[in-house]
Amino acid sequence: MLHDIGTGDGIQQNGGAATRNMVRTPPLWGVRTRPEMMHDGLSLTFNEAIQRHAGQGGTVSRNLFNALLPSQKDDLIAFLKSL
Repeated sequence: MLHDIGTGDGIQQNGGAATRNMVRTPPLWGVRTRPEMMHDGLSLTFNEAIQRHAGQGGTVSRNLFNALLPSQKDDLIAFLKSL
């Protein structure tokens, strides 16, 4: 997935000129092995990464996560750690 996070390098991706300032999101497979998350590596936990999401659908996902019960959040984090 391509996201415009304001740090694109000006190189056009597959998808036309509008993609030149977008960054490709890496797949979640293997995310448990990465000590730093997000495009800039500044998030050290899954919760930090989720809370930093906004715009391009990220706000909706973040708000849905925040509305979960603590046990549901724990289940989701456990799932991410299994990838």
